[in-house]
Amino acid sequence: MPTFFCQYTILESARDDCMTFFGGMTEEDDRRDMGDIRLLGRWSTVGESSGYCVCEADTAKSVMAWMYNWATMATIKVSPVVNDEQARRIILDKDDVYAGMDCAGANSLPREGESLYFIKYKFHEGKRADGFQAFANLTADLDANDAGSNKCLGRWHNLGMGSGIAVCSSKSEEDLYKWAYNWASMCDCDIVPVVHDSECRAVIQSKPGFARKHALLMAKMV
Repeated sequence: MPTFFCQYTILESARDDCMTFFGGMTEEDDRRDMGDIRLLGRWSTVGESSGYCVCEADTAKSVMAWMYNWATMATIKVSPVVNDEQARRIILDKDDVYAGMDCAGANSLPREGESLYFIKYKFHEGKRADGFQAFANLTADLDANDAGSNKCLGRWHNLGMGSGIAVCSSKSEEDLYKWAYNWASMCDCDIVPVVHDSECRAVIQSKPGFARKHALLMAKMV
């Protein structure tokens, strides 16, 4: 089943309605909205009215059907991505490879006392081949030492662009930048604090007048 990375930005004209609508959604609403999509994780940057998600779908058409539900409220860019194991099989051209980060827990909440961070990396011009080889040849021990105190929840790669994404739970900016510094000679790492769906909805629902605003919006939509 193919994996897709989606990056969205809510349109300024639709920001209030979109965030109110999303804030009031339940897990059942999510299931109806996504159809046969399997959501691996979704993370929001509330201040920028934007966010990211990674999902699996039988076809790109299924993803586009889901994106259409939000197309009047947000601009959404979709790219195919591969996980650690798939990337290593491609780069090393062999089947027996270290599987890497298990993405099954990608949609987890942060650990106690930590926050979620979304990382976008891109190898420098001329460093793509070296960077992918360095990544592909990591062992389990090297991978763990590389991440340090950060808990990597999921990681995916766009081999065509020499880039990729990861989400992690971390206690401090020092831990984050220790990890990024390990790769500073080969790639840029853009690290953004994010929140899980449940955290995002809790923030939205906590604001004064949310219940009334949501009720009015739903009545208007009906």
